[in-house]
Formats: sequence, structure tokens, C-alpha cells
Amino acid sequence: MTRAWLTALCVTCTFGLSAQDVAGQEFDQEAIRATKRATAVRTSQPIVLDGSLDEEAWKQAPLAEGFYQQFPDEFAAASERTEVRFLYDSDTLYIGAMLYDSEPGRLIIDSLRRDFSNFQTDSFLVVFDTFLDKRSGYSFVTNAAGALRDVQASDNGRRNDANWDGAWSVRSKVLENGWSTEIAVPFKTLRFPASAEQEWGMQIQRIIRRKNEFTTWAPVPRQFSHYAVSYAGTLAGISDVRSGSDLRVTPFATAQVTNRQPRAGGWGRNADGGVDVKWGLGSSLLLDASYRTDFSQVEADEQQINLTRFSLFFPEKRQFFLESPASFQVGLASVETERRDLLPFFSRRIGLSASGQPIPVVGGLRLTGRAGSQNIGLLSMRTESFEQEPGAQFTAARVSRNLTPSASVGAFYFGREAVGTDGFNRVGGLDLRLTPRPAIEIEAFAMRSATSGSAGDFAGRTGIRVDTNAHRARLGLIHVGSDFRNDLGFVLRRGIATTFGSYKRVFRPSDTRALIREQTVGVEAEQTVNDDYSQVLTQVGAVTYGLQLRDGAVVNAQLNGTREQLDRPFTVGSSLSIERGDYAFESASIEYRSNQSARISGNVNLEAGEYWNGRQRLTTAGIRVRLNENVAASATLTRNAIELPQGSFTGDLARLRLDWSFSPRMFLNAFVQYNGEADAWLSNIRFNLVHRPLSDIYVVWNETRQPNDTRRALMLKYTHLIAF
Repeated sequence: MTRAWLTALCVTCTFGLSAQDVAGQEFDQEAIRATKRATAVRTSQPIVLDGSLDEEAWKQAPLAEGFYQQFPDEFAAASERTEVRFLYDSDTLYIGAMLYDSEPGRLIIDSLRRDFSNFQTDSFLVVFDTFLDKRSGYSFVTNAAGALRDVQASDNGRRNDANWDGAWSVRSKVLENGWSTEIAVPFKTLRFPASAEQEWGMQIQRIIRRKNEFTTWAPVPRQFSHYAVSYAGTLAGISDVRSGSDLRVTPFATAQVTNRQPRAGGWGRNADGGVDVKWGLGSSLLLDASYRTDFSQVEADEQQINLTRFSLFFPEKRQFFLESPASFQVGLASVETERRDLLPFFSRRIGLSASGQPIPVVGGLRLTGRAGSQNIGLLSMRTESFEQEPGAQFTAARVSRNLTPSASVGAFYFGREAVGTDGFNRVGGLDLRLTPRPAIEIEAFAMRSATSGSAGDFAGRTGIRVDTNAHRARLGLIHVGSDFRNDLGFVLRRGIATTFGSYKRVFRPSDTRALIREQTVGVEAEQTVNDDYSQVLTQVGAVTYGLQLRDGAVVNAQLNGTREQLDRPFTVGSSLSIERGDYAFESASIEYRSNQSARISGNVNLEAGEYWNGRQRLTTAGIRVRLNENVAASATLTRNAIELPQGSFTGDLARLRLDWSFSPRMFLNAFVQYNGEADAWLSNIRFNLVHRPLSDIYVVWNETRQPNDTRRALMLKYTHLIAF
């Protein structure tokens, strides 16, 4: 496999698309979209939020109706009627929706918890592009039980922050002819221009899950997210309102008891407290401040077994760092569907050790939002010393400018300064984003590191991706110098240059009632050389096949081939060494995931083949049972069996979950894991009571059991929001 062959393949796949594939039915879509204009009506009548649209004011508000399918029958009329109305007063925007359903007894309500997965339930969503920039927006989602989900969308729906929690309320009601919902969004929850007359981009989505039907008010091509506000309609009629200061102060107190055996000393006790502050500065900036930052209520990481010679990637779960992530992300690598070989910013580097142990955080500041045509992200955090590591000051700065709705340029700086020593690591760079057509996105970023005691080095990435109805293609290049170091980023491999590409052809039947909804056939290839391009290190190729059924079930199959020039040995498990040398190995995998919205769902993944100079068998099986919208339980078992001439290794993982939602404001979650490689049982049990909006009581139990080492911790946390 040569780099020239790979480049030719991917360039052909990327640019060998017809104009019809990229543009679709653009003219007809635009004509319909121009008619999608809703009007909000000012009211002086109090709106009682109970899910019933029975106030007289609702009758005065014009209807937003006429929904189109995004999936399965693109641009066809929705199978069920949806009517939406908008009211407002000086403080609040009200959204009322009547979602007619011919079979209301078959509504699917998957969960009551906040930030539920709206793809597995009947749901209603509205997104507001308040700056009318066709790039970003605020989204509010609910289901027939009145659960809350809120999302900040950015980059035209490519980056969406579901961890943002705005202050808003909702009530829903199931009726004999469908279900209805009332949503109240205070204007101070939103940022918007300080003008007398407001005109926002707006999209509305409804999911009818038993039909696997996704519909939108303004038509959206199926390959794009419903958060793609460039395809939104318009909301007008709002005038003489202000976003307000939105000052929220949340003091908190924690108490904890800990125990470790067989060490003597009994139970240790600790009490602490701190404060988190959110302050909306004007119409477009948000300042966050935190003192004695606490993450004790965060869910435990999922255990992994590392069978590679590279670092494992664990996702961020801490709420403070999950908010406004788009303000610091650089490049397509930060999108969940993209590879993560090179992340300029990775927030888990702050307040967590290399082994995942918490490092005390003194506090910090974060400023995000817009200043004119600039998008701004500034972050400063201070950590205490931990074990042998000194305390550190972390700084992240990111600014980008939207040159046009389809082009932006930016600059960034990420740094770590050791407290009390001369140690430092600093990374600075530039980036470029282009979307010449909605289906095409081009990225490039380059950066250089400077580290105490080191000369520093360059790293960067460039790439293009295409997503149309029938074609999906990727092509890119990653370069990481041998001396490049980023203490605030994630780097999978140094001293390399990787060229990668993929192409998938999508097939859909004309009959949307067919059992098979979608098939994909694809190829993937990549080649890694050393950073002076003189030696080939790794070559990987794959052929893929995917199948989606009418109910949402998925089948995936893949054939893989790998060639490796291993320049240094590494260890698998505790003692099996893979020696230097040239290797070539192949494997095959198949996966099945049933309809995840069903009361009983499951998944099976089988992979077998060669592994370096031996064999590998990977088996994963999982089941999820949803008793009702309140209770769901799941179990997953994974076995990875390795056989090499020098010995064998078996790695087992087991995960058990229980999610119990007593109401939309009270939850119990239990997460128990077993890691066979470490012979460790890990338990994480969390109780959460939302005693008032955005104010919580947490009770958390953590336990880790290993031979001759047991650690236990019981934590109580109380937070109380004070809004001004």
C-alpha cells in the first residue's frame, strides 16, 4: 500500500461526486424553507405550566405546522400532525406544542432523567439560532413525560454540547389523541443581540420512535443534523426584551468519609465547601468562576483493557469541563465521529493524574462567547500539588473569527506552568475551517510546542470530509514531531506522519416500508511513516459493510489488514512481550445491535483473527431491559483472549448498570464493574435529588476491591442555586 495509491483513492472518492449528490434538491428546499416563518405573540395573561394549552392566549398565537420527514422518507410529509405556537412576555418565551398521534398507547418514553437520549424516545425539540449566524443555537428537548434535555449547538450542528444546563421548565401530558407540552424559557437563559426587534433562526423536530420517523418543521437533508441551523426557518415577533444579567451563584458543601483496608486507622472524615458562579456579561459573553472546584458526584470511568502500545482515551465526564467545549476545540478531531489521534485541547489533563486519580483543584475562571465577530474561549485553572507532582497553573485561550458563514480562522494557546519550579509546557497555533458547500468541510491546524529543557517541535492536521445522501468520504494528514509535547492535549503517537482516507457508498430502497432502511459499503486505509518520511511504520486497510433495519437495528461487518514495523517491544497483559520486527496480520469482525428503544434490547460483537504473531478472539455481549420510563438495567460482558507463541492472556470486563428515575427530579444510578486483568471490582452508586431548579443533593458511594486492597468512600454534596 503506497501513499500515492491511498491519496488517489480518497481524492477520487471525495471529488468524484455529482453535483446532484452534493446539492440535492437545493432549489425546492430553499423555496419551502422561505415559507417557514413563525410569529411569537406577546401576552399579558399568566401561563400556567401544566402541559395543557388551555389558556386563551394560546388561541391567539399563529400555528407553526407542516412538518417534513428527514428519515426514513426524505422530504415526505410527516405521518402525524404537529402544531406549535409561541407566546412571550417581558421575561419568558413560551412554547406550546400539540403532537397528534393515531396510537397514543404506543408512545415510547425511555427515560425521565435530565439529558436523556432523545433518539430512543418520542420527543419534541426546538432550537433557536438567536444570532442568526447559521452556525450556532440553543436547543430545548422534552418527551411525553416532561423530561428535560438542553443542548448548545455549534458549527452548524457538527459540535453539540448536551452538558450545558440552562434554567427552563417544561410540563407534558399524554392525551387520548396524542400528547402536548408547554415549555418556558426565561430570556436570561439565552444570549441574543441587544436590539429592539428580534429575528431568530428556528428549527423544530419531532421523533415518532415506534416508526423510526424523524421530522422537522423546515426540511433538512438526511445527512445533516437537525441542529444544522443553516437549514432552519425563522421566528419573528419578539420585541423589547432583554437577556438580562443572568447571575447565578451556587455555593456547595461536601462531607466525606473514607476507608482503606488492610491499612489501619479506621474511617477518615473530611468536610469542605466552595462556590460556582455563572455571570452573563451583556448579550453574548458568559463568565464562569469556581473556587474549591469539586467533582465528587461524577460517574466513574468505564474500565478498559489496553492491548496496544499507546495510551487509552477516556472521555471527559466532569460537568465544569463539559460546558462550552466548542469554545476550545480545534479541528474535526474534536467531533465525536472523528479520530482522536491529535487533540490540541483535552480537559482531562486538568485535575486528573495519568492513572485517573483526582488532583485537588483550587479553582479557576472561564470566559466564553462572542465579542463582535470573534468567538472567544479563555480558561485559567490552578491545581494543588499531588504526590510527587507540584501544583500547576493551566491556561487555555482560543479565538476564532467567522469570515463568512462558511469560513473561519482562529488562533489558540494552551499552557501548563508548574508552581514553584521553572517547568512549563506551552503550545500555540493557528487553524482554518472552510465549508464551501453544506456537505463539504475542510480543516487545517498547525501548532508548535515549547517545553522547559526541550527544543520543542511542530504538529498539525489537515483534512476534508464529505457527507451527502449517497457518499461519505474522508481524507487527511496528521503530522506529529518527535519532540512535540502538549500537557493540555491528547497525542496518540509522536514522531509520525499519518495519511488516512475512507469512502462509503450509501444505498437506500425507494420503498420506505422495506425491512432494510439503509446499507453502506466502504473502504478505509491509512499509512503511518516516521516524521521525516523515510520509513513506513504502519499500514492499515479495511473493507466495511453496514446495514440498518426498519426498527433501527444495526448490523456492521469489517475485514481488517495490518502491517507493522515495530521499532521497540511492548508488553501485553502483565508479562507477554511483543518483540521488535515486521508483522502482518488480518482479522474480521461482525456486530449486531437491536432496536435500542425496545423494552428489551441487546448487542453482540465478535472479532477474530491474527494478532501480531499470534491469534485473538474478542467477544462482547450486552442486554438492556427497560421495565418502564422509571427503571432500566443493563449488563455487558467482554472477553478478549490472546494466544501468542510465548504464552496466552485473557482479559475479562463486566459492567452492570441500574438507572432508576423516581421522577424528572430524583434519580438513583448504580454502576458496578469487574476488570479481570486487575482482578478488581469497582462500584459507583449515586443518588441525585434536584430539590429546586439547578440545585442538587448528591449521595455517592464508591468502592474498589482488589486482592489485599479495598477502598471505600461515602460522599454527601449539597448545592443551592441563588439567581439574581
